[in-house]
Amino acid sequence: MKLSIITINYNNAAGLKKTLDSVASQTCSDFEHIIVDGASTDGSVEIIREYENTLVSRLSPLASRLKWLSEPDTGIYNAMNKGVRLAKGEYILMLNSGDYLLDDNVIANVTPILDGTDIIQGNTIEDIGDKHYRNRGYGKTDINFFDVMKGHFLHQATFCRRDLFDRYGMFDESYRIIGDTKFFMRCLGREDASFRYNDVDISNYDLTGISAETSGKWVERKIIEDARMRSELYSNRLNKFFEENDKKIRLYDKLHKHRWIWYIVMAIAHICNYIYAEDPIVYRERL
Repeated sequence: MKLSIITINYNNAAGLKKTLDSVASQTCSDFEHIIVDGASTDGSVEIIREYENTLVSRLSPLASRLKWLSEPDTGIYNAMNKGVRLAKGEYILMLNSGDYLLDDNVIANVTPILDGTDIIQGNTIEDIGDKHYRNRGYGKTDINFFDVMKGHFLHQATFCRRDLFDRYGMFDESYRIIGDTKFFMRCLGREDASFRYNDVDISNYDLTGISAETSGKWVERKIIEDARMRSELYSNRLNKFFEENDKKIRLYDKLHKHRWIWYIVMAIAHICNYIYAEDPIVYRERL
């Protein structure tokens, strides 16, 4: 099977219905759908059963590939890991309750581009007030280490090979907010997972979730978790280098993209090195 869509939910019946409706309406049903509910008490389970009955009544092939459970969990990433363990698809898309596929042909259009690349990222659409924004994440395939450090992970629009979890481990359940960021950062920053960006709109990202908070205790916790993640993945020397040279690295990255500007910068640098005797080509220390 090419794709497993995993949806986690806890007491978000309205958001869950929106998500399930978008999956049920797909013109391509050659995937499985896994729903992990955290023992909700707001009618979410009834909505899942209704979804299951709808698939059966429509004689949808997806009916036989629907898996769901409702039981207590210890947090977002515990629920996500349950879904990953059940997944049989070559790729996984995390489409959590409240997020929804943008149109009926998303899966049909995406399936042909799932070509074996480890991580394939598309775009999300985000609604803020009465305005709509397209988030392209990295927006490019030739990402560098600085891009990875900054992190632009859109799991609602990212197709991740299932075997990456076998190679590099599951989501770290000790995190509450950025366990998915840590996973992708490990794949792309510490390991050598392949990556490709496709400029295609995948899903609408629900900005009412905790990962979209912009103030309060969750943001404070996110800052703490971000610092912890970097300390676990990277050496103190590397973290210190990025902290001290953040602006320089940003400038370097921008200049390096413009060939002739970069040649001029390097020429000036060589002249300065020659004048101050710092160029290894013209300076040798006598022993």
